[in-house]
Amino acid sequence: SPLPLPLIHPFHPQALPPPALPLPLQPPSLHSSSPPLASARACAGEVKAMLGRSTMMRRLLLHRCPSSLAHPGRGGGLLVAFRPWNTRRKSTSAAGETAAAPAGRAADSNKAPLTYREKAGAYFQLAKPELSALVITTGTWGFLLTGCDNLAAGASTVSGLVLAAASAAAWNQASEVEHDRQMVRTRGRPLPSGRLTIRQAAGFSLTTGAAGVGLLTFGANPLTGALGLANIVLYGMAYTPMKRFSEYNTHVGAVVGALPVVVGWTGGGGAVDSAEPLVLFSILYAWQFPHFMGIAYKYRQDYKNAGYRMVTRDDEGAVRTSYWANCGAAVLCALPFVSCSMGMTSTMFIISSAIPNAALLHVCNKFAKKPSGRTANKLIGFGFVYLMVFLGLMFFHSTSAALEQHMDSVRNMMRRVGKQMCVHEIKLTGTPELCPVEPKSKAEKSLVLEAKSKGSKNTPQ
Repeated sequence: SPLPLPLIHPFHPQALPPPALPLPLQPPSLHSSSPPLASARACAGEVKAMLGRSTMMRRLLLHRCPSSLAHPGRGGGLLVAFRPWNTRRKSTSAAGETAAAPAGRAADSNKAPLTYREKAGAYFQLAKPELSALVITTGTWGFLLTGCDNLAAGASTVSGLVLAAASAAAWNQASEVEHDRQMVRTRGRPLPSGRLTIRQAAGFSLTTGAAGVGLLTFGANPLTGALGLANIVLYGMAYTPMKRFSEYNTHVGAVVGALPVVVGWTGGGGAVDSAEPLVLFSILYAWQFPHFMGIAYKYRQDYKNAGYRMVTRDDEGAVRTSYWANCGAAVLCALPFVSCSMGMTSTMFIISSAIPNAALLHVCNKFAKKPSGRTANKLIGFGFVYLMVFLGLMFFHSTSAALEQHMDSVRNMMRRVGKQMCVHEIKLTGTPELCPVEPKSKAEKSLVLEAKSKGSKNTPQ
């Protein structure tokens, strides 16, 4: 007699194709009056329990077969038979996916409760750690440029920025659950996947927001706390809803991304009405465009399916996308001249920043000529490297008197070594008075005196 179904080997002749006669010892669920789809699910659960976690068995799937085999005499039903995964038909797969969609949502409510470790991981993902890393970096650079050596203020500023960024990220995700569920890029986030509820996300946003603003206010100063609160509100109430009806949402989102460096500046005691925070804000604002235009182009289909109105939505050939990326790169190339003219940096910053600026223009130009996922990835990846190098060079060539006071700092020691090997003004232009370094050796002093004497001779009396 034929073997019971669960004992049939997947490559046994009785399994492929299904036998012509009804199999004895059918699972009870197949002979019930339940619908065929429910019977198949019940049988699949029983078979899965018997097969365990076998790697080979996981490559097998349920196969639809003649209805008379499942319910003899009634003419309708399903029979469970095994087939290799690569022989299934596309129509069967599509039907399975359609039927599994509502079942998946129903199963979410019946999931076992998350462990403490899983819940902590879900909250960590809700805070968008990649966004927090960028906020930490830019806020730290802004704080360092003030020359403040108050470690408590620095820790409060950076920690408050991270908590404020987590609050804004949770607010954003709680407002876009349905949209995130339609995007391949975001459907695995805690809210669309059902690991957390909207109520939990809202509570997390309120808690981290209050803690972040409190740290910025009492750990640094009230102005820093006000800027942190403004950034949260701007992200949740302006940028998030604007993504659904205007392609200029990136311009508003760039403000949100540029404020952390100003928060770091004010957290270190810097004046908000001076030229330095304006230049720092301009750097981060301009940088958002090449970086996020690459992201928008890479996930343009995802954004379109979710109903977001990005620049890439109806941009054939990435004409407008590459235009905004190149605009941001051009502004970044001009900012070293602005910072030098304002006395923020030395003239060496113009020369040393020319290398990363030229590289950024090259990457943007390649993306404009041949827009693709590969060139977009290069634009995204290089954007992070560029920002770190650019801000590092600005910090190194800063003329801040507060930074010069720390004589034993690594920065000042490196600057002293570099001054001894200064070649950019003395040897290339022959005008050592432009060199931002005080001459130390007799040779350097003689060159400076010689240049000044030449200048005085050429000056009309």
